[in-house]
Amino acid sequence: MKPWIDTAPFHALNVGAGNRALDAFFPFLTSMHQQGWFMALACIGAAVALWRGSPRARVWVLCALVAVGVADAGAAKGVKKVFPRARPCHRTVTGATVVPDVRQAPGSDCPGSPSFPSNHAANMMALGTVCWWMTRRRSRWAPLWFLLPLVIGYTRIYLGYHYPSDVLGGWLMGAAVAALTLWAAGRIPAAYAALRE
Repeated sequence: MKPWIDTAPFHALNVGAGNRALDAFFPFLTSMHQQGWFMALACIGAAVALWRGSPRARVWVLCALVAVGVADAGAAKGVKKVFPRARPCHRTVTGATVVPDVRQAPGSDCPGSPSFPSNHAANMMALGTVCWWMTRRRSRWAPLWFLLPLVIGYTRIYLGYHYPSDVLGGWLMGAAVAALTLWAAGRIPAAYAALRE
């Protein structure tokens, strides 16, 4: 039996919100990390920060890389193995979807891995938490970093790839991994000052 959040709220966010504009935009947005040009820009930016950046910028990039890497591996290789939950869009042997009225954007393909937790949600929350921490005392707009997990998490529900509880689980995991990463980095003398700025 599914929790309440995976029934009526899922239906409202997946089926009720469907429109052509989001059908076209969300598949692109949620898979940007699979685009060569995007990953090239991200790698170049990280390399420049590590090579030419301030000590604070280097700590920021390293913490982000560690947090996202651990969250991604922990979700994909750990939790998903323990909770092999089918995605809403997964097909059964009869050809029907797990959720009969799940809506998928035209042309989008259902991922093959288990549903819980959402790797995308975990990764973006890990990244957003680290970025928020590094900017919280420098900008009143720092909380806007949390739009990353919020928007990407919603794309996963909208596209029928995840239940809301998958996204919530990913958010909790990503936040916990980021907090642990920042805590561990704070134990390193060279990084302590940068994390307290």
